[in-house]
Amino acid sequence: MEIKKFDHPVYQKLADYKVILCSTSPRRKDILEQLGFQFEIAESHFEENLDKSKYFVDEYVRETATGKAKAVWNSLDRRTKTGKILLIAGDTVVESGGKIYEKPQDYQKNVEMLKELRDSKNAVNVRSGVVLLLGDEKLPDGYQMVRFNDRTVVEMKNDVSDEFIELYCRTGEGLQVAGGFRIQGYGIMMMKGVKGDFYNGVGLPSTKTFDEICKLLGCVV
Repeated sequence: MEIKKFDHPVYQKLADYKVILCSTSPRRKDILEQLGFQFEIAESHFEENLDKSKYFVDEYVRETATGKAKAVWNSLDRRTKTGKILLIAGDTVVESGGKIYEKPQDYQKNVEMLKELRDSKNAVNVRSGVVLLLGDEKLPDGYQMVRFNDRTVVEMKNDVSDEFIELYCRTGEGLQVAGGFRIQGYGIMMMKGVKGDFYNGVGLPSTKTFDEICKLLGCVV
């Protein structure tokens, strides 16, 4: 059976816009493509080094996403800024018991991180901050900004053995990924379940991002 194109008015509206994903993450790219958006990719050179102790977790990811969006915006020429343009930026971390788990840089750190998450008595939360930056030369900054958060709870099996974790980490799948695991890969075998937007657990809240873009462009149906 042939699946027809989803004829939502937001796609017609965005056809006039230059849409930029402020990230080189292949996961965010895949999620936006699944939502049916046409976009370009621009790497953000924002240094992701905010002091975690000064922020609540949702604030931390929101501020980091804001920094990414502004860094890309500032790199654009005036002509591009004054045209129809929409920037999308996001940041994702894993949090448990108030502690932020970002990207393990090597095998040993990956193993330690997953064992700590397995043994934690607190929920394992995937928290994302997303920023939409819509060009508007009538405003002082030249753009309108919308910021929001989403949370997905990942229930990790507490009987996952050390050996299983070590075998998983040898695949390298968890490196350079917040929390040291991918629920869209082998990592799902360490989980009992996922509550919330699955794609938020991957790197970008799909439903909320789509909804907020529709609101921003006046295309809610």
